Amino acid sequence: MIANEENCRDNKIPASSNQLLSQGEHYIDVDGVKLWYLVRGEGPVLILYPSSAGWGGDCSVYIDYFKPWEEYRTVIYLEPRGLGKSERLNSASDYSMVKYVEELEHFRAKLGLEKFDLYGHCFAGMISLQYAIKYGQNLNHLIVMSTWPKLYPGYWEKWSVTRKGDDKMMKRFAEIANENLNGEEKLRENFKNMYAVMFYDYDKHKESFEKIMDSTVYSVLPNIQFGTVDHPNYNIVDSLKNITAKTFIIYGDDDVPMAIEGSKLIHEKIKNSKLLGIKKSSHWSFIEQPKIFFRETKNFLNQ
Repeated sequence: MIANEENCRDNKIPASSNQLLSQGEHYIDVDGVKLWYLVRGEGPVLILYPSSAGWGGDCSVYIDYFKPWEEYRTVIYLEPRGLGKSERLNSASDYSMVKYVEELEHFRAKLGLEKFDLYGHCFAGMISLQYAIKYGQNLNHLIVMSTWPKLYPGYWEKWSVTRKGDDKMMKRFAEIANENLNGEEKLRENFKNMYAVMFYDYDKHKESFEKIMDSTVYSVLPNIQFGTVDHPNYNIVDSLKNITAKTFIIYGDDDVPMAIEGSKLIHEKIKNSKLLGIKKSSHWSFIEQPKIFFRETKNFLNQ
């Protein structure tokens, strides 16, 4: 059945019924860790899980660009452990994918949600898929974008040398390595530099995107855990068949090869899933082609 917008408004969650879902910023203790989250919009609950779990940034870029969903969903912008305003822990192992999945489930339970929609981009897509494998009964809809179900060694290196601006990127990486920056500053500069080749047309979005990146709060240990432990050992291909939630997989047709191939493989393995490649976009389709992205995701969420 296709739900119309009136149905969605009828199902909105009154703030007075659950103060944990009232509009604005919140802190909540989950597994002994103080987490920050922001609630905006009205309608059924959608948790927007940030890709920060892999790259170490806060959720600023999502808060800035995902306002269209707030028109028909109660969007929860969550900053998981160690990220943004949430509490930081002392060991890299505290930021494993397994712990992020369990934290998300305990966060859901703490909020008193029976079911919710879940969105994950890139690294967050990996955690969202693993959540859906283990706790799929709690999901109404799952949207993953520009993500992959296993490690694709060497794909980034072969792809990046073909990109406009690769020479400039490599030169800047060398400069960053020699600059007197602390860990978080270095992480910010490295990612800001790398993202320049991950747009279909970076010049068009450079000013607004870099403004967000410059104000993003970074955390080093989650990035270390992901890069040295979790990602090298990541492979959930055989478990994807266990996902029963309605699933929408999105990628940009100019995206990194592991996101394109990975998205197609995810679609192949999840029964009745929907796949969309968005033209003239790379890793940030919701920025480069927002009309298509938000139109198609709205149609999916209203099913």
